[in-house]
Amino acid sequence: MSSGTPRWRNVETTAELIEQAGRRLEHGSRDLARSPEAIVEAREALLVITATSARLARQLDGLASAFKQPNSAEPSAVHVALDQAAAAAEDLGNSTKVAAQAIYDGE
Repeated sequence: MSSGTPRWRNVETTAELIEQAGRRLEHGSRDLARSPEAIVEAREALLVITATSARLARQLDGLASAFKQPNSAEPSAVHVALDQAAAAAEDLGNSTKVAAQAIYDGE
């Protein structure tokens, strides 16, 4: 892996940030109907997940590239799994962006 390639530790740190924001979102969702502050907190947590998911997708793409086998007819299982994980992270970010916008539009 080259020095410009994301490391597994970077991916782990990014995933932990998503987990923390997810816990904030889960905790705040209990009070959404009763508290305007909870709505703001939920939107902020969704935006953190959106931004962090985009970073995770880029990191996973970098790792997938690092595991790409040149001159091979078929990509390795690791490359495919990392590529799929990157796509899932991107989907998560897109979904949370839409949810955050829906909260903003509903305020």
